[in-house]
Amino acid sequence: MAVKKEDLEAETAEARAQPIQFLTENGFSIVRAAEIGGASPSPPGTYVFVVRDPQGSERDVIVEVDGAAVNKVTLASRGLISSESTYWTVCAERHLADYLSENGDYPPGATLRIEMLTPRDLNLAHRWKIH
Repeated sequence: MAVKKEDLEAETAEARAQPIQFLTENGFSIVRAAEIGGASPSPPGTYVFVVRDPQGSERDVIVEVDGAAVNKVTLASRGLISSESTYWTVCAERHLADYLSENGDYPPGATLRIEMLTPRDLNLAHRWKIH
């Protein structure tokens, strides 16, 4: 079976257009809303994700990161991880994934607030600034 160059190019372009999905062990799918066409930018410290449960129901979930946590990492990293860093998107996504895995349901009001960083977050911040 021969593959046409046009077909391969179309598949490659389609793959690039698809946002990356984070899948939890219990079947939830998380997509960063900013990676979906037409999504409006969120204010600093607020991250919006489109979450699909194992039954296929979909909901927007907001993850808010407390300003004190952001300041702590910014100071500890000597400004290498600012409030605009992609570190915070990854941190928010991981906290959401952990919540969904542990609770098997959306957060109440479709909002999750990160007030304290975990040792895992701080370890990630340390490794983030090295690279």
